[in-house]
Amino acid sequence: MTTQNVHDRDQAKRPVAGKLGCWVLGAIAFACGTATLAGLLLGLAGSRQATPRALSPLKTPAPTPTALPPEQRLIFTYYFYWYDATTGAHLQEGSGLNQHPEPDPVPSWRNVEWHEKQLSDMTWAGIDIALPVYWGFQNPEDAWSYEGLEVLAKAWRQLEADGANPPKIGMFFDTTIVDGRDLTTDGGKAFFYANFRDFFLRIPRQAWGLVLGRPVVFLFTSDFTGAMNQATFDYVYDEFQAEFGVRPYIVREVSWDYPILRWESGERVRDYQHPIETENSYLWAAAIFGFVDRGGAATVGPGYDDRGVPGRQGRVTDREGSEFYRRNFEAAIASGKPLLAIETWNEFHEGSGIAETVEYGRQYLELTRHLSAEFHAYRP
Repeated sequence: MTTQNVHDRDQAKRPVAGKLGCWVLGAIAFACGTATLAGLLLGLAGSRQATPRALSPLKTPAPTPTALPPEQRLIFTYYFYWYDATTGAHLQEGSGLNQHPEPDPVPSWRNVEWHEKQLSDMTWAGIDIALPVYWGFQNPEDAWSYEGLEVLAKAWRQLEADGANPPKIGMFFDTTIVDGRDLTTDGGKAFFYANFRDFFLRIPRQAWGLVLGRPVVFLFTSDFTGAMNQATFDYVYDEFQAEFGVRPYIVREVSWDYPILRWESGERVRDYQHPIETENSYLWAAAIFGFVDRGGAATVGPGYDDRGVPGRQGRVTDREGSEFYRRNFEAAIASGKPLLAIETWNEFHEGSGIAETVEYGRQYLELTRHLSAEFHAYRP
C-alpha cells in the first residue's frame, strides 16, 4: 500500500482542494439550492467562519422516512480506519493533521488492538453503530479499505467473545469512489452494488448494524456521481435481497434526494418530479454548520479546521471549548429524530474527531457519554 495521503491524490484530481472540501461544497450546494459552485468556492476562500445559510424550499417533498419504533434510538459515528503508523499512511505531519491519535496502541488499520480500543471507547461513549468509511475494493492503493475491514471484524469478534458488547458495524459508503460514473447504466448499477456486497461480505453477520432488522448504509454525497435515478437504488435492493435475504436500510445524503440527469457548468441537472426513495436521509457538514433540521436522521459535529491540509483555502468552525458540540447535540435531541450521526469519530486532518487524542484527551468521549444517555432516554 502506498503511503501517499488520499487528500493529496484527490487534490490532483479535483479543482477543489482536498476530499472533504469537495464533500462540503456538495452538501452546501444542494442545501442552498441556488448557489453555484463558483460562488461557493469564493465563499470558502473569503471566510473561515462557518455561517449557516438559509435552506431553499424543495421543488417537491422528499419521501417520508421509514418510521421507527420509539424505543429504537440509535447513535452512529463515522470511523476513519485508514491510519497506519507502521508506514505513516494518513499520519504524515505534512498532510495537515489537526489532531493526533494516542500512540498506544499503535494507530494502524493493521492492528487488532487499535480497533479494539476504538470500538471499546465507542461503547463507553454510548455509540450504538460504528460506520467505517469504506473506499471500495477495486484500487490496490486503498488496500486498507477492504483488508482493514477483516482486521476490524477480528477485533469485533474478540470483544464479543470477551463479553464487551462492542458497537455493531454499519457501512459509510464514501461515494467519492463513484468517480463520475453513470449509475443508471447496467455497468454503473453493478459497480454501485458491488461495493455494498463487498463490505457486508467482510463483516460477520452477527456484527451488522441493523435498523428495523436491516443492515444500515449511510451514503456520502452525490458530488462524484455522473447520473443516477431510482433504478440505481432498486438494483441494489433487489441484488442485496437476492444474495443476503434482506434489504439494506439506506440513509442517503440529501444530495441524492432527486435523480441526476447530467451535469452542466458544474451543476447537477435534476428530475424534481420523481424523488428518490430510500429509508432515510441526512445532511452532511454538521462539523461545520452544526445541527440543521434536514432529513430524517440528525447529524452533529464538534467543529472543523482544515487549514493545515495542503492546497485548501482553510475553513474553521471553532469548538468553543466543546460548547458548539454540546449545543448542537442538544438541539438534535430536542428534534426528536430517532437516528443521530456524529461527524466524525476520528477525521484528524479536518479536526472533526471526538475520539481520544493527544490534544483533547478523553474530553469529548466524556461529553458524548453524557449526551448519548440523554438521547437514548429522550421520548418525543
